[in-house]
Amino acid sequence: MNIFSFTTHFGREEDCRIHFKEQRDKIGVVCKCGHKEHFWIKSIWSYECKKCRKRISLKSGTIMQNSNLSFLIWYKTMFLMSVTKKGFSSKEIQ
Repeated sequence: MNIFSFTTHFGREEDCRIHFKEQRDKIGVVCKCGHKEHFWIKSIWSYECKKCRKRISLKSGTIMQNSNLSFLIWYKTMFLMSVTKKGFSSKEIQ
């Protein structure tokens, strides 16, 4: 994938969120109580455990968990890190 096709597929925040949710649904979401069945609340982009009713954000349990950055910025960063031969330092990405 090159930068042009990446921008076509993931040009908006919503595109990145939808893709991330699809990938997360394939793996599955497990609540801290151990339950694996959830409701999806689209208005707040969160899962809700059917057993304990605890809400789990889309970023929970991932490297993005405590980040305020958008999915679009994360996706662009991951793309750039994976396609370059030399890579980037964290300072350059900052």
